[in-house]
Amino acid sequence: MRLAIVVTQYEAGGAQKAAINLANGLVRAGYSPTLIFLYKKAEADFYIEPGVVVEYLLPEKRPIALLLLSLPRLVRALRRAGSEKVIAFTHYANLYSAMAGRLLGVPVVVSHRNPLFSYGRLTQLADRWLARLGCLGTVTYVSQAVRDSFGDHYAGRQLTHKVIYNCVDGPQGGDDEAPIDGDYLLAVGRLSEQKNHALLIEALARSRYTGDLVILGEGECRAALEALAERLGVASRVKMPGVKSNAEVNAWLRGARAFFMPSRYEGMSNALLEAIVSRTYTVVSNVPAQLEAVTAAEGIYGEVLEIDDIDAWSAAMDAMLDDPKPSAEIADALAKRYSFERFMADFLSLLPEARSRDAG
Repeated sequence: MRLAIVVTQYEAGGAQKAAINLANGLVRAGYSPTLIFLYKKAEADFYIEPGVVVEYLLPEKRPIALLLLSLPRLVRALRRAGSEKVIAFTHYANLYSAMAGRLLGVPVVVSHRNPLFSYGRLTQLADRWLARLGCLGTVTYVSQAVRDSFGDHYAGRQLTHKVIYNCVDGPQGGDDEAPIDGDYLLAVGRLSEQKNHALLIEALARSRYTGDLVILGEGECRAALEALAERLGVASRVKMPGVKSNAEVNAWLRGARAFFMPSRYEGMSNALLEAIVSRTYTVVSNVPAQLEAVTAAEGIYGEVLEIDDIDAWSAAMDAMLDDPKPSAEIADALAKRYSFERFMADFLSLLPEARSRDAG
């Protein structure tokens, strides 16, 4: 079976990592996938197996070209690849893939990576309209929390729904980097309102913890966060070194006292999963996807705090002076949930050819 994986943009993001993990896994399983990006937003250091064919429909984001050219170029790309099934990641790729699949008579699997309320109104309407037209067959969700957020969005449609968690795979194409030395708490994510990094800076200013707060990522809130740290007198202890490679992020995680993530909402954060699998203590916000990510039958990994309780976050930083350790039993259970093997088994279960192989 010839498979195509379609993603909106190429950059160092969680959806991109999941799509590339899937493409690499398909090569190892004997498939020849084509990985299609609607456009290239930024460079990234992902390892892509030699057997994966990579194609960019546009060299960069150009809104008018993206709107007018994505569908015809995607149709041509899928036809060239002889695609018999399409798996789409991120909502614009979902929409264009659903339309292209309908035009070509190719079944499409769409993957929702964020809760429905984070989508624009027009995107929600377009998604529901395409489902009504029969353009969707299988819908996957990166977490049960994302699945629940869709509620009755697809009510009355004959669709297959499946939750498939992201996976954490070891570095590929290179060796692990040594842990970063120092006394620091770590946060990873785009510098945006969603990630709520301002709360961490305010908590640090109130805390007895004397180490640094390192925030890896880039975004539109950098200037505001720098100004806040300066105003609260902790600018020398708040480090924002920008976007780092996957190997570098893992090195920062392994050296950190703890990983802090006070996001206002998430779909399922790869950075959090990597923190868990690396056995780094975690402190996360009490929002559905975060709670789901750290909860196993054996208990909760790390701590879960109310999203805007600065005193609680400050107290959690104080507690880092005692160097708390995560539960090995819970970590082992969650590591199995977020394994590459489980991730691939879930996606392969959507392919008739793979199911017939297993039956044989």
